[in-house]
Amino acid sequence: MPALLIRTLGLDLGTNSLGWCVLETRGEPGEGGEGRIVDAGVRIFSQTEMAGREARSNESLAVGRRMARGARRRRDRYLKRRTRLLALMTDLRLMPADASEREGLVRRTDDGEDGDVSVSVFGLRAKALDRALEPHELGRVLFHLNQRRGFRSNRRTDSNDEEQGKIAEGVTRLEQAIAEEGARTYGEWLFKRRRAGLSVRARLSSDGKSYPFYPSRDALEREFDRIVAAQRPFHPEVLTADAVAALRDTIFHQRPLRPVRPGKCSYNPAEDRLPKAHPLFQAFRLLKEVNELEVVGEDQTHRKLRPEERDALVLQLRTGLNKQGKVPFSKLRRTLKLGSETRFNKESDTRKDLAGDVVHFALSQPSCFGPAWSGFPLERRAEIVERLRTEPDAAVLIDWLRTYCGLSREVAGNVASVYLPQGFGRLGQSALADLADEMTHGRDENGFGLTEAAASINVYGKTNLQTDPDRKAASLLPKYQEVLERHIPPGTGGEAHPGAPEWDEVMGRITNPTVHIALNQLRRVVNRIIARHGRPDRIAVELGRDLKLTDAGRDEVNRKLGQTTREAEALSVELRDVFRVRDNGYNRMRLRLWKELNPDQPLNRVCVYCGEAIPSAAVFTEETDIDHILPYSMTLDDGRANKILCCRPCNRIKGNRAPADVPQWRGRYDEILARSAVLPKPKRWRFAEDAMERFGGEAGFVARQLTDMQHVSRLALTYLAALYDAEEADLDGVLRRHSRIRALPGRMTEMLRRKWGLNDLLTDDDRADTAKAKNRLDHRHHAVDAAVVAATSRAMIQRIQTAAGRAEAEGAERVVAEIDPPWPGFRQELRERLRAVVVSHKPDHGTVSRKGYEAGRGQTAGRLHLDTAYGPTGERDAAGNEKVVRRIPISSLQKREDLAAIRGNEHGHSELRDRLEAATDGLSGKAFQGAVQRFAETDEKFRGIRHVRIMETRSPVWITHGNGRFRKGYLPGENLRYDLWELADGSWVAEVVSLFAAHQPGYVPRMRQEHHNARKIMSLTKGDMVAYDDPKSGERVIAKVRKFDQRNKQLYLDPHYQAGNLDRLEKEKAYAPFRPMPNPLKKVRPRQVRIDETGRVFDPGPWWEKT
Repeated sequence: MPALLIRTLGLDLGTNSLGWCVLETRGEPGEGGEGRIVDAGVRIFSQTEMAGREARSNESLAVGRRMARGARRRRDRYLKRRTRLLALMTDLRLMPADASEREGLVRRTDDGEDGDVSVSVFGLRAKALDRALEPHELGRVLFHLNQRRGFRSNRRTDSNDEEQGKIAEGVTRLEQAIAEEGARTYGEWLFKRRRAGLSVRARLSSDGKSYPFYPSRDALEREFDRIVAAQRPFHPEVLTADAVAALRDTIFHQRPLRPVRPGKCSYNPAEDRLPKAHPLFQAFRLLKEVNELEVVGEDQTHRKLRPEERDALVLQLRTGLNKQGKVPFSKLRRTLKLGSETRFNKESDTRKDLAGDVVHFALSQPSCFGPAWSGFPLERRAEIVERLRTEPDAAVLIDWLRTYCGLSREVAGNVASVYLPQGFGRLGQSALADLADEMTHGRDENGFGLTEAAASINVYGKTNLQTDPDRKAASLLPKYQEVLERHIPPGTGGEAHPGAPEWDEVMGRITNPTVHIALNQLRRVVNRIIARHGRPDRIAVELGRDLKLTDAGRDEVNRKLGQTTREAEALSVELRDVFRVRDNGYNRMRLRLWKELNPDQPLNRVCVYCGEAIPSAAVFTEETDIDHILPYSMTLDDGRANKILCCRPCNRIKGNRAPADVPQWRGRYDEILARSAVLPKPKRWRFAEDAMERFGGEAGFVARQLTDMQHVSRLALTYLAALYDAEEADLDGVLRRHSRIRALPGRMTEMLRRKWGLNDLLTDDDRADTAKAKNRLDHRHHAVDAAVVAATSRAMIQRIQTAAGRAEAEGAERVVAEIDPPWPGFRQELRERLRAVVVSHKPDHGTVSRKGYEAGRGQTAGRLHLDTAYGPTGERDAAGNEKVVRRIPISSLQKREDLAAIRGNEHGHSELRDRLEAATDGLSGKAFQGAVQRFAETDEKFRGIRHVRIMETRSPVWITHGNGRFRKGYLPGENLRYDLWELADGSWVAEVVSLFAAHQPGYVPRMRQEHHNARKIMSLTKGDMVAYDDPKSGERVIAKVRKFDQRNKQLYLDPHYQAGNLDRLEKEKAYAPFRPMPNPLKKVRPRQVRIDETGRVFDPGPWWEKT
């Protein structure tokens, strides 16, 4: 009976791309030698390295938007508060009803910087404490309090903020200064400073490290109360109790922060997850860590902790923490009275301690609750921790602690200042209680404590990661929130349709923007593939490394990459100058492995297997070999941690075996273990008796190739598994959790791609080095990877393993020598398919959401102009360009030439510039910058200067306000679109429209104004796809709009498949885009096309030729 036809979808999922390929084979790929490529394609999410992030910093695009939105909202709230206060004071006759009279009042009582301080607003604030003020003067004082109402700390959000720490120190300094000065209020203290000619603004010091003073909200509230108490006898009919309460509330009220909504428990979805500070979570986490600990002996044998050892470590991790809230492994060894030659399985070069129960440790200190904390019932401890976690006001919290807990003010203050872990765990109260109890009292078959996974199986019959057994297949992938609800932060709750604009807000979303975009694009592409080709029988996924990493993980990878690069550079110098051998990767590896034999004693570097010395003279000779410690045929581990430099005879004796399995070495294996103890830790465990078991053996190798348990890998696999019934048997008979879904690492696909000769399928770009690596300057390489992933079956993995056994002596490059393509002609068929692939690019036009349209927020979302504000001068240069001024920090003056830009008077003279030139005469570099800083601090006339005004030639757009009396200039932001027009004579012209211009009320394009009978051909934005006829061959070309030139109206078009940093390549003259001007563009018959997620092109043709 012929094998069934199996349709496999291969996916290459990365941080900004998704390659896909659908294969149809008779049975397993490669089994029957029969198959075909049904379809293939590529979807690009973003032109940056990581979708949803800044190209340079990899910071989420949401960060900048959130900061700008926060500033706008604070400004809006202030304006609303000011409007309410003015209305209230007008009703109370504390402010003139006429706007011009109010302006006159403000002018007469300004800040006193240039006039009589006694009649300034600061003088009024001081006078109000002792003498009667006129009603409008009192209103002016209250209005001034509202302008800067002081900083109110939120102990929940500010405790770890460096800027808030500086402010808190400034607040303390201010309180001390007020007391020393004998001032009764903050306003009186400011009046004295102004009278002494000192600054009254709270500003950072010149070094940016502190605030000399900073007002608190409490200081302003105390001043309000004293002024009202002093003025009430003079205005009893105005300052009634209700009026004072309304004024106080209007000026000082601050809305509470919205509480963070926890996710749902992974085991009991009806329960919320507990915060990490909860005593139950801390107990569970401690048990989890300790129950997973194993003691590793000198001979690399592992043993679990006995119950009494476990209990001793738990006690240590609750009561003996260091300042970082951790216990070093060395101290844990001493607690168990273990020798220094032993270690713990979680101990490594990068992890030298275990985190303890910081909540119990902190609150049981003598300065807090002391030993009584341990005796409190769990419910009471939880209540106290919850109050510490959620109460924003320190004073209210201290009062509660004194009343409820009977603490003194000092002890209550200590408790209130305790730092608590932030965030939530993944389990609810009942699950944590059940699992903690099972992990405390449960025992495995050998009498040892249970790990979390074992406890979960005992309590719930499954682990947290296992699939819902009742899941039924979906015809199409739903929104990821429906499948991954337990794995993402919750939304606001309520009902929402999956297509509604508020879906993400209601249901919640993954906070990592790269993963959020990747999963949404995965859904769109897979659903489109299903619509075209039906649901695949199986899905194979290769997951990009960066997609699996958190921000901290990427930072760690980059740190290690930088360290490795520096080490390689040092080795290169040593190879050339000391050993005088070729500087290549192989020799660098030999030298590095030789150094690792004994990093601290170069003269005592010996072969680990026999103990014979390996001198430097033997490193690059045939006397030594590079050996895989654990057999490469069984592990496919070709990493440095699995390599060692040894004597050639020892390598011959060892053969294709683990060190512990060599019979000739059994009698002296203790000596081998002793010599291995000086090796780096990632190598040591490979000499243990159970090294192959720990690696997983042959069966474990296959399982590792088929699944990846990293966080995002689990999300992607769980998401795709929604297409199939949970209880359906796996076609391969291996993956029970995701029966038809498997994930593969890139290492195996890379070997197969090279073996099958697929790296040179995309060689049109002669800048790519395709001898060993794929062409990353062509987006279609993602489709090649997807094809290889789809063709990689379990049977093929087993054949690779068998081949690796025979190729052990010949190295990694020979491991796939006997693995043929899945069917004859596979390579040529893939080449033909790639030629037909049109890369699909996710549109990103910056359009507002449908919700934004409904709110009338215009047609686009984006920055209308740059941030820097310019002032008009009325001057122009010789070419007629406008001269404008702007303020810059004086520290921005980096070199002497910068001084020439400082603005002078109408005659061009500037005393500031002259004095700066004298102070920096003959200096440059850091000496110049230091002289500028000293000038700002010590100059007799300009001491304390912070900013200077410089003049530049710019072409800003002008924004007016105040009935046109005031205006500011801003440089336009991004260009929005490229409009192509056809004039009456048939010629084409272009107009580049900026975002700013497009958003002006009643905007009419310049071409429409100047040429009433002009016909618009098309409007193109960056990222649009365009088809045109090749000028030479006449064939259709699909290109992407990268940018357009405002000056000469050139349109920059890149082939749809072109990848890389095109601006940089173009600048280096390594790449030339097609960049026609309007009339030459007409000759190639351009038209805007639509490309769906799978690369199908919808080309309307040149419509203007038909009318």
